[in-house]
Amino acid sequence: MRSTSPTPKGLLLGLILTGVTVALTTSVAALVTGHTWLMGIAAVGFALQAAGWMVHGHRNGGAA
Repeated sequence: MRSTSPTPKGLLLGLILTGVTVALTTSVAALVTGHTWLMGIAAVGFALQAAGWMVHGHRNGGAA
């Protein structure tokens, strides 16, 4: 039996943290500067984070 980790590690953790950093930074920058094209970059960050969590959930057997 293989034990699964409730927390992401390695590449998945890097993917999630990179997504969070990009999304948060560019969302705040878009709010402050008013440049709406920055929200497109923030969307990429949100997508990276979501992809990392989805892969982690799949590896974790669908457990929360």
